[in-house]
Amino acid sequence: MAGNSFTSWVHGSTMQVEYPGRLTNVRHTGPFVRIEGAEGQNTWVHFPVPTPTVNNGTKVKAEAALVSFRTQQFAAVKEVIVYDGEKRIAEHMDIDLKGNHLDGRFEIPDTPEVEKGLNIVVGVTFDFGSPNIRSMQIEIVGAGIEFQG
Repeated sequence: MAGNSFTSWVHGSTMQVEYPGRLTNVRHTGPFVRIEGAEGQNTWVHFPVPTPTVNNGTKVKAEAALVSFRTQQFAAVKEVIVYDGEKRIAEHMDIDLKGNHLDGRFEIPDTPEVEKGLNIVVGVTFDFGSPNIRSMQIEIVGAGIEFQG
C-alpha cells in the first residue's frame, strides 16, 4: 500500500461525557481524566480524534482504536465503539474490562477509508456494593486511532 502508517492521539482530558448525572465526579488532571460513577449506573464517554481523510494524495484508512485506561474493582469498560461521522465502523461490545489496560487496542474491521471525523465511544459501568468511591474510579490516559495512508 502506498503511504505510511501513523497514529493520532487525544489526551484523556479531552473526554466528553454523554450522561454526566450518572457520574459523581470528573477530574481532568495532567496525566489522565479520572471519572467516578454512581453505583449501578452506566454512561458513555467520547473522544473525538483529529482525523485526516487524505495523506499525501492517498485516502486514509482507519485500522484500530487505542484506549489507554485503568479501572478500580467496581468499575468496568463494557464497550468500545468507533464512529466515522454518523456511521458506526467498529463495535466491541460486552467486553467487561477491569484493571490496567494501558495498551488497549480495538480493531476496526475491514480497515475502512475515513470519510468524516472519528469519535471513540467508551461505555463504562459502575457496580453495586462498592465499599468506597475510589473503588468506582476509571482513569483514561488517552485515546487514539491507528491510520494507514
